[in-house]
Amino acid sequence: WLSGRYSRVRLSGGAPMMGLRGALSITIALILCAALAVVGWSAQRAVSDTIAPAIAAKGDAVARGSASLIQRALQAGIPFTELTGVDASFAALRSANPEVSAIELVDAAGVTRLRVGPAGSDDTPAREPLREPVRAPILLDGATVGAVMLWVDPGVVSHRVRSVLLDMAFLGVVALLIALELLALAVGSRSALSLGALGDRLKRLAHGKLAPATRTPQDAVVRALTAPIDAHLQAMWARHHQLIDAAQARGDTAALAELRALGDRHGIDAPVTQESRAAAVVRPALFLFMLSDELTRPFLPGFVRSIAPDTWGIGLDVLVSLPMAAFMLTMALCQLPFASLSERIGRREGFLAGAVLAALGYAVAAVTTHYGVFAAARIVTAIGYTLVFVSAQGHIIDGSTAADRSRSLAVFVGAILVAALCGPPIGGVIAARLGASAAFAASAVLALLACAAAWRMLPKRTPHTGAVAPGFALHDVSVAVRTPRLLGLLFGCAFPAKFILAAICFYLVPVELDKQGYGSAEIGRLQMIYPLIMVVCVPMFAALADRLRQRTAFVVMGGVLAGAGALLAGVGASPAVIATMLLLLGLGQAMSITSQSALVADSARQAPGASGAVVGGFRLVVRGGNAAGQAAAGVLLGAIGFSAATLSIGALVVAGALGFAWSVRPGSRPTETSSRP
Repeated sequence: WLSGRYSRVRLSGGAPMMGLRGALSITIALILCAALAVVGWSAQRAVSDTIAPAIAAKGDAVARGSASLIQRALQAGIPFTELTGVDASFAALRSANPEVSAIELVDAAGVTRLRVGPAGSDDTPAREPLREPVRAPILLDGATVGAVMLWVDPGVVSHRVRSVLLDMAFLGVVALLIALELLALAVGSRSALSLGALGDRLKRLAHGKLAPATRTPQDAVVRALTAPIDAHLQAMWARHHQLIDAAQARGDTAALAELRALGDRHGIDAPVTQESRAAAVVRPALFLFMLSDELTRPFLPGFVRSIAPDTWGIGLDVLVSLPMAAFMLTMALCQLPFASLSERIGRREGFLAGAVLAALGYAVAAVTTHYGVFAAARIVTAIGYTLVFVSAQGHIIDGSTAADRSRSLAVFVGAILVAALCGPPIGGVIAARLGASAAFAASAVLALLACAAAWRMLPKRTPHTGAVAPGFALHDVSVAVRTPRLLGLLFGCAFPAKFILAAICFYLVPVELDKQGYGSAEIGRLQMIYPLIMVVCVPMFAALADRLRQRTAFVVMGGVLAGAGALLAGVGASPAVIATMLLLLGLGQAMSITSQSALVADSARQAPGASGAVVGGFRLVVRGGNAAGQAAAGVLLGAIGFSAATLSIGALVVAGALGFAWSVRPGSRPTETSSRP
């Protein structure tokens, strides 16, 4: 009877069923991708039809302008053969107009008198085949005495078309990610909860899991959707146990064994893990807020450089790094006390207050060009950022259980990483097209939108009035570092990991690319490499480290790989080298980040009386690495330059990883556990 009922309940004939949220996300992705493909195709045709004629018209104007100048000289009585300064004029025109490939002066017989640019001969090969030139005649007393010939480089047209299409492609990917992130916000918290609860039940049925839900949803809409399934499973559970009681009463051991095997196979008595909705509720607001800060990544160093004073007697590179280092230092100092503050005043209230403070900081940054005021605005933004961060994290921890906390925190980290993917290219394009002030204003708007989303979706909670868990004090550092092997992990791997990330990805790379003349859009695209690698590779390396039970090895290899990437700066500082550097940095950090947290959790379990000190020490060291990285990068850049500074930081990270490996060499390392933190 149970097998027959099960076969009628099963929805997919044995195939795994996709969740409703997954199906909705895929549908949105397909619609958006189709729309972007149509827009991209139309834009490519429009750009090709627009840019090529515009460049041709500009070339004709440049040629006629040069011919007019020469014509005036001839009319002033200067012989054609004695013209001077024409070569310098042609060279300046070609330098100011990159689409001009070559320009030459010919006489009435067509003999070349002067040429600037590739000749197209064997001894001076052209970069690309030259099209038919633009010809502007030189007239004297109504007779043609010569002409200016100008060639337009066809590669400029294709380069500009490719540049526009590349921007569209990146923005299309970003638009898709944002659409998926805002799905929960678009359907509303109650709708998201209803779809999630129904989807979870259908997914369990599709996998043959027939245990009834252990809790009845409190929301009436959710209960109305899930009640038929819950009632059916409850009736099946009751009938199954009636049959077991009957088999026991008559002593039918064969039927009893078959019923129990059937129950084990379909998990009839297995507890149902209720997925926490806390992460799903806070993720849209958290994503919007994190996106507001990520917008500033590509243009922030260049903007600070433009407003840095030259009368303070401090090197320019140090001045550029100070506001960013102050931001990170403020976060490091505020995170621990703000964790207790958000618990006392309420997670929702803490998120709202932090978002408003951050929006205020972005707004001030958008309207000021005073270095000191801008630095103060960044500190205010850091205070708001930290309060939002700890409030969102606390909300997830409060609303989850030990069974689903890791998954819930993975949602939290995912929102941050996706924001890191989307923010730099958007911020770079805004800064390149509209200016840094407009980008800061966009960050302020996003922070306020995050505030509105949190107001709408986060549940109201009564502020905590009882005893608050004690925070982490500085004297706890001594307790943390006395934990076996933790000192090497903290200062050999955890601190250098954040140090190199803040120094290279957040400071040295954008500053160097800005010095080379690359725009904010190009810098933003390169800064996407690190978060993209993290999003793709973190889950893979986390699962592999758990399966192989070699977390220490993954931490060491990750540190060596990240440091080795920085050593590539010795080859040069071209965009290709920097892209490879960021790729290796992302791979190394993805390899080590989850294993670092797991090893810290193992150390905390080995120190039951000081577990809070261990975790608090880890967080303090990590935040300290963020703050120290940008400050040190500014000092090193001003003292020894980009390549030497990057090489030094890479060598430091490699040395730290190898030092940690030596401290846990075989014979002194405890057996690693396979459970995740």
